[in-house]
Amino acid sequence: MTDTMSPRAATEGTWALPLLVLAPLALVRLLTEPSTPWLAASWGLLALSAVLMAVGWSTVLRHGTRTGGVWATCLLVHGAFVWNVIVLVRQ
Repeated sequence: MTDTMSPRAATEGTWALPLLVLAPLALVRLLTEPSTPWLAASWGLLALSAVLMAVGWSTVLRHGTRTGGVWATCLLVHGAFVWNVIVLVRQ
């Protein structure tokens, strides 16, 4: 059986980097009350995460995906992103 997918096809790792960028935002928000400098840094990390998600979507559109688990990770990243945007906008 041959593998017809591109070796550069999107995997769970495609969405791991944006998720790692969003993780500190969520943890600090859940465990403490963020300070003003942290809120400013949060916007920067959120923008970085948006850029990394755009790169992930570019990979998906160009090369496709390998497994169904990619979509579960994608949903997790987008859910965390939307939650962080809502919380930052409300503060």
